[in-house]
Amino acid sequence: MKNFLNSYVAPPVAFLLIWLISVTLRLFVEGGERESALLGQGKNYSLVFWHGRLFYLPYYYRKTAGRFRILASPSVDGEIIARTLKLFGFGVVRGSSFKGAAKALLALARSASDGYCPVLIADGSRGPIYNLQPGALLISKLSGAPALPVTVSFSSYWTLPTWDKLMIPKPFSKVVVIYGTPVTLSRDCGEDALEKARLDMEADMTAITQRADGYFKEPRT
Repeated sequence: MKNFLNSYVAPPVAFLLIWLISVTLRLFVEGGERESALLGQGKNYSLVFWHGRLFYLPYYYRKTAGRFRILASPSVDGEIIARTLKLFGFGVVRGSSFKGAAKALLALARSASDGYCPVLIADGSRGPIYNLQPGALLISKLSGAPALPVTVSFSSYWTLPTWDKLMIPKPFSKVVVIYGTPVTLSRDCGEDALEKARLDMEADMTAITQRADGYFKEPRT
């Protein structure tokens, strides 16, 4: 019964919850030209965001979800996330940053080579929170696709008591989506360069997340 609920009941409930709340939100976007520039150059990219900022993004990308392939862990939470994202139209690659990581990352890199945009949760399926795992940059190294960081915040929201402090926006609040600086790595990038890029990207994601969290504390029209 529990497996049935996780596989067939929770995902459509989550889908409806995300849709019904998200449709009421007033959207603001910063840095969207960074994504537009990549698309204008005919480039696919890997989209990277924090686990706790997931809620709104499936709705935000609902019209173009078919171009994305997201890594979802084989855990119970991963099963719910995978099935929910499929309802929005996303393609799903199953794997984890802990088990079968190499196989999953290679599958995502192949999807980038096939023209899809890989999606990775920056701090993985278990955290630590806001600690960038190297997977996103490994995808860039293997595929040549730029890694594009993005984050989300809300003017009013609930925070779940989970490791990722998942943010759920309150209906009729405001949402801001902020893009960071794309990062591209070459195949011959060494470990030191990879670690430097990881630290730089983590700092960028921290900065845009802080920017997003303070966005609605500033005067807005």
